[in-house]
Amino acid sequence: MLYVTDTHPLVYFSTGKTQNLGRAAQKIFRAATQGQARITIPVTVLEEVLRLVEDEKIHLPMSFAELVAAYQQEPSPFFIQDYTPDILLSVARFPTIRDPFDRVIVATAHALDYPLITADSFLHEGRFVPLVWE
Repeated sequence: MLYVTDTHPLVYFSTGKTQNLGRAAQKIFRAATQGQARITIPVTVLEEVLRLVEDEKIHLPMSFAELVAAYQQEPSPFFIQDYTPDILLSVARFPTIRDPFDRVIVATAHALDYPLITADSFLHEGRFVPLVWE
């Protein structure tokens, strides 16, 4: 199965705090590490992680560059998705999402037609794309 991750699930996974993930999200990340699922990481998620690291709001078990390199290794259950023109066109479909990071993340899930792993209540209420968490 293929998924897109929001920032907070990737942070929980990357920092070893998988207990903070919803049950369904835990299963997906576990399946990915076992080669049974693939998780797409929008490049904007990594940009947001970088900002959180720079603002010292999170602490990674490795440098940010090492984290990105780890997610770029092949074969990998993770894939870093560039911000493409198709995703940009999808962004225009979600004008009610005011947070620019969330808007691109949702647009990525929409453009790829993959469920989004997130606990963000606004996104759950908006039903913009299929979501996975609990």
